[in-house]
Amino acid sequence: MDLADLQLYVRLISGTILGLTVGKLLSGSAKFIQHPNKNRINWLHGLWIAFLFAAVVIFWWQEALSFSRVTWTFPLYAFQIAYCGSFLFIASVLLPDDVDGYESHYAYLIARRHWLYGALILSYLLGIGNEIIKWGWEDLFVSPEYIIINLVVIGLLVSGMVFNGRRLHLSIAALFLLMALATGLLE
Repeated sequence: MDLADLQLYVRLISGTILGLTVGKLLSGSAKFIQHPNKNRINWLHGLWIAFLFAAVVIFWWQEALSFSRVTWTFPLYAFQIAYCGSFLFIASVLLPDDVDGYESHYAYLIARRHWLYGALILSYLLGIGNEIIKWGWEDLFVSPEYIIINLVVIGLLVSGMVFNGRRLHLSIAALFLLMALATGLLE
C-alpha cells in the first residue's frame, strides 16, 4: 500500500467514526423534539451537545490541515482510532438510548458524570497527544501558559467529576463550549 492509499484509508476510518459521532449527536438531540414529554432537554445537555458537535467539527477541520504531516504507522493509526472513538464514546454517554431508572436526562447525566468527565479528560489528553504528533513537541510545550491552561482545564473536568453542583456543571459546559467556539473562530 502506498502512502496516498494509507492516508486515504486512515481518513476514511476516522471519518466513519466521526460521522457516527455526529449521527449520534443529531439523532440523540432529535429525541428531545420527537418526545418532549418523555425526553426533556436541559441546559446542561444542550451545552455539552453543542460543545461536542463543535469539537468534532473543529477537530476534523484541523485534521484536514495537518493530516499530511504524519508518516502513518500502525501505532499512530491505532491512536487516531482511539482519539476519534473518544468522541463517539462521549456522545453515547451524553445521549443514551433511554434513561429508564432516572427521573430525567439531567439526573442521568449527574449520576453518570464520572463517566462523562472521565471520557472528556481522556479525550482532552488524547487531543494533546494528537497535537504533539501533528505539530511536534517543541512547538507546543515551549510556553508555560500552554501547560498552565491544560492543567486548569483538566482541573475543571476533575472538579466536575467530584462535585455535584448544578451551577458548576453548567459553568464547565459553557466554558468548554466557549473555548471550542473561540478555537474555531481563531483558526
